[in-house]
Amino acid sequence: MAELVEIFQWLTEDQSRQLPADTLAHAGQEVGDIVLYLLLLCSELGLDMNEVVRAKLADSERRFAHE
Repeated sequence: MAELVEIFQWLTEDQSRQLPADTLAHAGQEVGDIVLYLLLLCSELGLDMNEVVRAKLADSERRFAHE
């Protein structure tokens, strides 16, 4: 995650949305690393990633619905 954050750390929002092709590819590689790590972690912990994400979305909806 830190390697992905490094890419965007000093960029403005506009710059972040208009990355050069090589930087965008690098960001994609880091996203891939994160997804793979999370899949492995879920497997080791016996968690279903889809269920975890659905539960988080439902919790966020409940918590922030009034805003």
